[in-house]
Amino acid sequence: MTLKSLSISWLLHSIKILLGDESIRRYIILNDFPKLKHNLKKDIRTFDPFVKKKKTRQDKYKEIEKYLDYVIKLKKGIVVFTATNVQQNDEDNETHFQTFIVDNDDKKVYAIDPAYNKDKEDFIGIYYAEVTHESIKPFLESKGYEFKFIPLSRPAQSTTNDVFCQSWSLLILLDMLHNNRYKEPNVEFKIPKTKPERYQMLLDFYKDIFIHSMPELLDNLQEEYIGSIKECYIEDNTDCPDEAQKEKLLKVNIGDLLRKMKKSDV
Repeated sequence: MTLKSLSISWLLHSIKILLGDESIRRYIILNDFPKLKHNLKKDIRTFDPFVKKKKTRQDKYKEIEKYLDYVIKLKKGIVVFTATNVQQNDEDNETHFQTFIVDNDDKKVYAIDPAYNKDKEDFIGIYYAEVTHESIKPFLESKGYEFKFIPLSRPAQSTTNDVFCQSWSLLILLDMLHNNRYKEPNVEFKIPKTKPERYQMLLDFYKDIFIHSMPELLDNLQEEYIGSIKECYIEDNTDCPDEAQKEKLLKVNIGDLLRKMKKSDV
């Protein structure tokens, strides 16, 4: 693997980590929609997949449901949040990000699942939106809220090597919030037909965030990139670069790298 392809791989890894971070997602959402502060900025939550020691998956569901109980008690306005599928066991590192818009004015909740497949039963695509179907949907329906998926023209994630659910869930959410698009009766988010076109959409999204609209986040991205490389050890992970590669990778200007990236690099 060339230095360029290796550095792009680590850059994409770092973007995925950063866009899955609660504080970064909140920052990006509030940058576009500053009125979504509710009572406290912390209302814009991201629930990670991890179950704490001596806790169970049901305890994680209860944590989310306690938050939802707080959300609906606000009684007005909308609240947006993110949740991932809850890990099955300690070795389970697979996450699947889903985003939600809770509209307290209309008593409706809108879910965004990047693997949504309009042609499948319950719209279940290549990844099962477990936290939606097993926790969020039944809980809010029990409180009198109508549940709806935001329709996608086709799944954003259609193969297991598309691991960009953090990006897709955030990208689609931001689009739906503009002019309250999620409320339109025939709303549908258009997913490009081909993988290269989809990756171009993601790449444009990354460049907009880190190069154009929020360049201050490039420092966070650089820090994540450097930290991920430094903390990777071959004895723990066979994909880690050796020390000579690390030295070269750490000298890469990721801002310049991102600016020059093409869809074929994603």
